[in-house]
Amino acid sequence: MSAEENLFDDEFVETTNKLIEIANEMAAKQGEHKMGVAFIYAAARYNAYIAASSVTNADELAGKRDKAVEYFSDRFRKLYDGNLMDYIANFEEYMGIAEDQQAETAH
Repeated sequence: MSAEENLFDDEFVETTNKLIEIANEMAAKQGEHKMGVAFIYAAARYNAYIAASSVTNADELAGKRDKAVEYFSDRFRKLYDGNLMDYIANFEEYMGIAEDQQAETAH
């Protein structure tokens, strides 16, 4: 098991679900697209802070910039692709289509 897999414990899932719950509440007011971009921006801003917190000065941060961009971009790409694959495999369930079709055939 990789160090990254160790992150996905119950506390991690609970935290993730809480962030998504907040995003859904805000999306109802501002729209899903705007909220999606806001979520990406917030993650980028927070992770820039994480990178800055790992060094002692701006020159050191500048020296680690390319590696940090590659690391966080790669993480996003893998997590996004994994979630898209999950939605593909479970589309009807996640999007409520199976329930809608069952309700239509029951009438």
